[in-house]
Amino acid sequence: MGRPSDEDERAAAHARLFCPALVRAVPRWLARLGVPLWHRADVAGQVWLNAWESWPRFDPKRGRPERWLNAIAVHVAAHYHERLQHRREELVDLIDVPDPAPDAFAAMESHSIRTGTIDAVNELDPQLRFVLVAHDLDGIPMGQVAEDAGLPLSTLYKRRTKALGALRDCRSPRARHEPQRDPRGRRRG
Repeated sequence: MGRPSDEDERAAAHARLFCPALVRAVPRWLARLGVPLWHRADVAGQVWLNAWESWPRFDPKRGRPERWLNAIAVHVAAHYHERLQHRREELVDLIDVPDPAPDAFAAMESHSIRTGTIDAVNELDPQLRFVLVAHDLDGIPMGQVAEDAGLPLSTLYKRRTKALGALRDCRSPRARHEPQRDPRGRRRG
């Protein structure tokens, strides 16, 4: 029995190269070469990619596969540090994140709008208020409201339109300064 063939030597080198111990050794080498922990996995991936791409040129007669892989790791780490010198990271100041909770003024304004809307709904004609509350606030479909009230669907849609118009008139800024009208168009007070 003579020396193993070139193909057998390459197969043995391949098996030694991808053994679990050597796979774990690459990140340790990179740590010794000064690659920070947060970049180590990426740089190790580059080492293995370079090893895969240059495997056809590997000659087991020139040295052990561990030394060959270590040389690739040293080369990749050197390029990492070289690129690090040219890399520019722009540091920015901390940004102010607005508080999601409303401030006192917004809470008061929201409360004022809510109570004003409730007052406006309560001032509506009962027939108009019924449709608006049932459909828009309680979420009952118009067909069901019409069936429950025993009225045609078109009548309910007309009443809803009048109710929304009356609410709009009550909430508009000019309506606060002019004499108010009831939903049927007559002046009040």
